[in-house]
Amino acid sequence: MLGFLFGFNARLTRMHYFLSTIALAVAMTAVCFATAMYVVQRTPGAEISAADLMIWPTVLAIAAFCWMTLTLQCMRIRDIGWDPVCVIPA
Repeated sequence: MLGFLFGFNARLTRMHYFLSTIALAVAMTAVCFATAMYVVQRTPGAEISAADLMIWPTVLAIAAFCWMTLTLQCMRIRDIGWDPVCVIPA
């Protein structure tokens, strides 16, 4: 199950790792921009705080980013020849 979620058995070459990292950064930038635009459009007055609208989308974006980053790192560590189950906790 963990191998499926975190890509422990997959391999990722250097170029694919680099391009995936760049694509993840662009995607997360788009998510942050979309969240900010949603909050700007939803708070024309002082009825609801902007911070209240940003809490859950921000938490979900952080969790997704951490999960995708860990998955990419596990794939790259597997390609190097190490066991990510031992290396990541260390």
